[in-house]
Amino acid sequence: MRVANSAFYSRNNCYNICRVSAMQTQMQIILPNIELHKIENEFTNIPHAHRHEYQITVPIKGSCEFHYESRQMELRAGEGLVVQPADRHCFRMSNDSGIIIVIAKDERIGQACREKGQVRRPFAPAAMLSYFQRFASRYIAMDHMDSLAVVETESLAFAELGTMLAPEGPSKPDAEVKPEKAPDWSMMQVLDYIRAHYTEQLEIDQLAAVALQSRYHFIRSFKLATGVTPYQYVLRLRIEEAKRQLRASAHTVTDISFIVGFSSPSQFYRVFMKFTGMTPESFRGM
Repeated sequence: MRVANSAFYSRNNCYNICRVSAMQTQMQIILPNIELHKIENEFTNIPHAHRHEYQITVPIKGSCEFHYESRQMELRAGEGLVVQPADRHCFRMSNDSGIIIVIAKDERIGQACREKGQVRRPFAPAAMLSYFQRFASRYIAMDHMDSLAVVETESLAFAELGTMLAPEGPSKPDAEVKPEKAPDWSMMQVLDYIRAHYTEQLEIDQLAAVALQSRYHFIRSFKLATGVTPYQYVLRLRIEEAKRQLRASAHTVTDISFIVGFSSPSQFYRVFMKFTGMTPESFRGM
């Protein structure tokens, strides 16, 4: 949990909503390579630096007093600031202010800012808030034990952030950048590969290599072609096989959960309920 006057140092996988005073609320979403923080009302943190990460700070309402190396500046709503790795910084907010912070390990963030020629740049507050809400929704829904789900969530977050940092400026809140669609034969190769290996631990980079695309373009292309993300497609295959096993075999529910590729029976129960609206036992007894 985060407390006032602390630096952003935590790297544990978590989604916390922390009210540290009568007025202040913090929300944080943390994955291995990207994290988002939403802070409202009075807040002060100590000078600190991120060794390998970039930090993007965007007030979404009110303003904040930002200290960056030897500079002091006021950031108002929509005035974003990109802090380079190893640069010392801190900020202070008053009541009725709100801010979103992105901390990310991705050189493309720095590259985008260098191409733009500035570290201080405009962001649409509504777009930034929408970005946080989409990331939070994906984060809460994903399975943190499955690396495919984690990397997919990170990849989508980086892709959307790259859109907002693009040289042509920030996108509208609901704008969607359409990647080049993979050739049909390439996507068919991916689908065949997934069908042959869906009970195994799959990786995004594995699947992207089959499609001959970067992981970011692959996820977008896959969703355009199938209507779902790669991880959602894998889950559908696992649940369909689980339903077949429940009808046709004498395996226990626990055994079936591992046979079809889930990391634990609890994960299997959760996903099965989400897809079917009933427990595996109820489905078997129909």
